[in-house]
Amino acid sequence: MNDVVNLSQYLLALMVLLGLLGAMGFFAYAVQRGWILQGVTGLRSLSATARRLAISETLIVDPRRRVVIIRCDGREHVLLLGAERETILSSTDVPAKPASIDRETGR
Repeated sequence: MNDVVNLSQYLLALMVLLGLLGAMGFFAYAVQRGWILQGVTGLRSLSATARRLAISETLIVDPRRRVVIIRCDGREHVLLLGAERETILSSTDVPAKPASIDRETGR
């Protein structure tokens, strides 16, 4: 009789553990989809589909300075980031991507 009680307690503990893991998984899925963040913070979701700002390339000049190429709204900005200040080196339009050539038609 004692073995049956212990087995039922183990099954109960296992069911509670599975229920908690399922609830945590659902909570993580809800946060990822934006169901929770939208109501609390007003954010749409964690992953934005169309970002306006992106770092294209980074080059470390010395331990205190680095050059960064940033794309924003169809423009590229080259910045020199230092310990005391930031300097815009250049700002140009983003070059258009070349159209892919169809190998069959040659166009």
